[in-house]
Amino acid sequence: MSDLFGHPILTVRIHAGFNANSFLAGLLALTGQTAGTAESYMRRLFPTIDAHIAFGPRSVNGILGYTLQIITPHEHAHRTPADIRRLYDESLLSNAAKSKALAIWQVLSEAEARVHGTTVDHIHFHEVGRMANILAIGLIADFMTTIEPQQLVASPIPLTDGTVKCAHGVVPYPAPAMFAMMENVAVRAWSGEDEPVTPTGLAVLIGLGATFGGWPTMTITECATVFTPNVFEGVANGTLFAFGKPMPLES
Repeated sequence: MSDLFGHPILTVRIHAGFNANSFLAGLLALTGQTAGTAESYMRRLFPTIDAHIAFGPRSVNGILGYTLQIITPHEHAHRTPADIRRLYDESLLSNAAKSKALAIWQVLSEAEARVHGTTVDHIHFHEVGRMANILAIGLIADFMTTIEPQQLVASPIPLTDGTVKCAHGVVPYPAPAMFAMMENVAVRAWSGEDEPVTPTGLAVLIGLGATFGGWPTMTITECATVFTPNVFEGVANGTLFAFGKPMPLES
């Protein structure tokens, strides 16, 4: 298993297919985890929740990478921020990890409140608030608390003038909550169809304090490619993850 420590820079280069599961898969892949260790990890931190984590290799267009899904019983999620906080309080997450996880949900909460013209205390999450997202964000927060990179650098977010289906019907992409959180986020044009980045994926990056831009100047120490179950036709699929160390200053 790769060392969890000693990785000052983490960069995430998004092409198509990025969400909370993708980020978690990237962390697991970079640190040499297996399906078994990933499952044990989730059960240790969330022992009372009925869920299964599927993590392993996936090939898209002949390119091998990793993919991850968190499988939970079917539900109609209409959770509030207080509901999510309560689930984390009942978990075995450290206080530092809870703080990171709740910072991500705060980004989502403020975006939803802005979209609906209300306050954070009065919003209800639909698809975003499903148990799989709550678990993924909790595990991400715990992992990032352990790794604690000095820099998290994400690529500009790919955007297209497409549409997405959600609880509010067919809406322009980016979905309203995602659009509401895009101030100060670098973006780029994307030629594909569907939803290359989800609101939850973007909230993870913002909540963890990512900066957005080109590749950081660094020496790469570990790298991994992650795919979602969805294949985007006619465009590059996947998200590239890399750990790195700062380049030594030239004398």
